[in-house]
Amino acid sequence: MKNKNAKTKTNQSAIDALKRARADVASLTDWFECQLQIQLDENVTWATVGTLEHVRENLIETLAFFSGFDESEIKRSLDELRSEA
Repeated sequence: MKNKNAKTKTNQSAIDALKRARADVASLTDWFECQLQIQLDENVTWATVGTLEHVRENLIETLAFFSGFDESEIKRSLDELRSEA
């Protein structure tokens, strides 16, 4: 009985940690959206472009890690989305 209670407690701790991580990821995504809205076209510099390209590469790498998709597949999907716009 003691072992079952320990497993239940461990599982609940994992579920709580998962919920916190999900909420944090959602909040960070919202934060990114806010930062993108702040970037005004009239204030663009090559440094700004470089920063966003670096962020894009990091996000592609993170999505590949998280989803299991290959980075090249994600980049291809982005290319397709841009060509449709």
